[in-house]
Amino acid sequence: MKDEDLGLVNKAKAGEKKAFSELIKRYYEMVYAVSFGVINNREEAQDITQEIFIKLPDRLQRFEGRSKFKTWLYRVTVNSTIDFVRKRKPTVPLDHAQNFEHPGKGPVEAASQNERKKIVKEAMSALSAEHRAMLVLREWQEMSYDEIAEILDLERGTVMSRLHYARKALADVLGVKIKEDDK
Repeated sequence: MKDEDLGLVNKAKAGEKKAFSELIKRYYEMVYAVSFGVINNREEAQDITQEIFIKLPDRLQRFEGRSKFKTWLYRVTVNSTIDFVRKRKPTVPLDHAQNFEHPGKGPVEAASQNERKKIVKEAMSALSAEHRAMLVLREWQEMSYDEIAEILDLERGTVMSRLHYARKALADVLGVKIKEDDK
């Protein structure tokens, strides 16, 4: 397993601020995207992202290199975000301030797409943080089952099972039926 970040990680562990800054530059958007996907609130996702990077110098000392740095950082992000959700109120506020632009689409198609996104965001907010995390990693971050298993330290079959139940929960909230695979 070749980790192109290992040199930077080792330098950051040794206290080199430039190396640490480069890691932040490389992964800030990824950490924010995962956190936002789970929490669905811009300000809270920014807070979580900042907290992760504030604590990262201490956490880096525990990084042993058994997985790629990126995989390890995904795990830190998912766990930190789920912990945040568990500590706060059970309801997840929606971020209605987001504007979507749809180049090349007429107003009817753009409005319809915005409505679908709003419905899915509301449905996602009704799911557990664990289900949202699974869906974000698979559907939005487009990770394989094996990547998710490594990040969450789960067996591949467990990931597949949890994704099935997460999709089923989302379908239930949306009031749609999902097609069951023939076995």
